[in-house]
Amino acid sequence: MLNLHWMARYILPFIFLFAFGANSFAQKDTSWTLNGCLQYAKENNITVRQLELNIQTSKAQTTQAWANLAPTANGSAQHTWNYGLSFDNNSGILQNQSYQTSFYAAQFNWVLFNGFTNYYTIMANQYAQEASKWNFEQAINDVQLNIAQLFLQVLFAEERLEIIKQQVDALQQQVDRSQLLYEVGTITKGDYLMAQSSLATQQVNLANGENLVASSKLSLIQALNLNQLDISIIKPDFSNVNITEFKDEINLQGVFDYAMENTPVIKSKKASVWQFKRNLTAVRGNYYPSISFGATLSTAFSELRKDYTNPFNPIDIPYGTQLQQNFGQQLSFRLNVPIFNGLQVRTNVKIAKIQWMNSQLDLENEQNKLRSTIQKAYTDARAAYRTYTANRLNLEALEETYLYAKDKFDVGVITSVEFNDAANKYFNARTELLLAQYDYILKTKVLDFYQGKKLEF
Repeated sequence: MLNLHWMARYILPFIFLFAFGANSFAQKDTSWTLNGCLQYAKENNITVRQLELNIQTSKAQTTQAWANLAPTANGSAQHTWNYGLSFDNNSGILQNQSYQTSFYAAQFNWVLFNGFTNYYTIMANQYAQEASKWNFEQAINDVQLNIAQLFLQVLFAEERLEIIKQQVDALQQQVDRSQLLYEVGTITKGDYLMAQSSLATQQVNLANGENLVASSKLSLIQALNLNQLDISIIKPDFSNVNITEFKDEINLQGVFDYAMENTPVIKSKKASVWQFKRNLTAVRGNYYPSISFGATLSTAFSELRKDYTNPFNPIDIPYGTQLQQNFGQQLSFRLNVPIFNGLQVRTNVKIAKIQWMNSQLDLENEQNKLRSTIQKAYTDARAAYRTYTANRLNLEALEETYLYAKDKFDVGVITSVEFNDAANKYFNARTELLLAQYDYILKTKVLDFYQGKKLEF
């Protein structure tokens, strides 16, 4: 039979380390897709989670507003020890001695009318709950747009790094060939040193490219709130993104109309306008009288209360008997008419009206911002398409120039300076085309987003 103490001391730690190491390795090797990043951010972003809690708070406030329509009922119990001179309300005797008393009561109150304040407060809370829901949806949209932009920045940085590596490899081959040509006296030492200088410059660009990849990944990691320093991503399938054409005749007014009716932030602001309007009506209700109905049940006990049937020999009245004898009921209607309360009602109405007017300005301001955002998204998408088209044509021309220069350099017709110039222009054009491509993809996706299309690839 195995020694359990020996297993706990020697075997279990190795099992724990193996499991922990395997888990860490699995996490490190996990590759992230764009849709996976979007879903993770939606479920784990702190701002989104806080706004989700705000929805629960709004629901609780709405429930409480409904509960305020119901009557209130409360019970109370009191037991008192009296010492020295005191007056007993139950027995009507002023005594200088120690004695005990008890009092029990139940109160019931129901507000029958208060200027419809409770009713409009319910409506205001319902609109506040709706606004919090749309704020939650808007936060998801903002987070996902930010994640998509950071994801594409990582893709661009990685592909740009690959282009730089190809350029470094090409320059390394040039340096090797220049060394051979220099050794046989075909080229001068200056040409050879120039080739080495170009290689050194691109090696610096390579280091900068690696740093750009690292910083882009770090920005994505921080946006996802991941506890790690590196992340591996999978390039989406961009086959459904048509980069060869852009519709200049897009109906911007239709995009505006759709966004004004369906964008969460606009829906939130509209709900807030109604919230403050109903709150203003609720506050105005305090100008009116209020009517309430109340009922009270009570009983009491006192050690000083006696039975004086025989005045020469009074006897104590038992506890239960006193509670029965002192049991009382009370019904009441209460009318409260506001006459003057230090201008509190008037001031509250004025503040509520200002809040309502301010919410209307917030809505108008948000609509103007949305219109400007859509106009900019359209302009940016059109400009990105034109930039991409120009860079594509430029690359086609420079690629032919580069290949022609390479052939001439290989046979020693041109110098390394001329070849480096052609090579730099070619690889720079590839980088510019790559940048234009991802910029166009992002800008068109933003424009599609405001037309109600899902942010996916």
